[in-house]
Amino acid sequence: MSESNATAAPLLEPEDEGRLQLYALLARLFAAGPDEQLLRALAQSAGTIEGDSELAQAWSELAAAAADTSAREETLEFDTTFVGVGKAPVSTYLSHYHPRPRKEAVLVELRDTLAQLGLARTAASAEPEDNLTAVLEVMRHLVAAGSDAQSLKRQQEFFARYLEPAYRGFSGAAHKANLGPFYAAAVHLLETFIESDLAQFEMDRSALSEPDH
Repeated sequence: MSESNATAAPLLEPEDEGRLQLYALLARLFAAGPDEQLLRALAQSAGTIEGDSELAQAWSELAAAAADTSAREETLEFDTTFVGVGKAPVSTYLSHYHPRPRKEAVLVELRDTLAQLGLARTAASAEPEDNLTAVLEVMRHLVAAGSDAQSLKRQQEFFARYLEPAYRGFSGAAHKANLGPFYAAAVHLLETFIESDLAQFEMDRSALSEPDH
């Protein structure tokens, strides 16, 4: 995805900076198999997310798995599982998991939403916009736009329309594919992080709906 009009990067709250980095990492992990540099960085990042939360545990699992594998091995698994020959064993197209009966309508609606946001698929990309990596990249872009109420509203709306209805279907399909430790941990981090964001969005909505006293 590319922006039609580039603007200066706004200041972000530390929490949003962390969310931006996680969206970017997950987008990279489900775009292609990792290279050795990424694996080394992940292996050295154990403990980056402090505490004993489920998100911290999921991160630690990914770091441990990264330390015990190779780029060649994980690229092979990625290509076998998420690319395949013909039809991939696990589709990375989120409209496939969307509960709406007309899946193609999801992609049409997504393209309209992206146009409204001033985003467009780059000429070099042949992937449809409902690819998991593309949707995660859009979330990264929306988080990067700022920590103000308007930015948060855009994040919530996009998340609720395109990520929330489909991510559990993708994660479930991936878990059934007998993934090795690295991509099993990547999928676990994906669903744990999205569930964390979902919980925060729901808390924010509840706070906004409460009457003032």
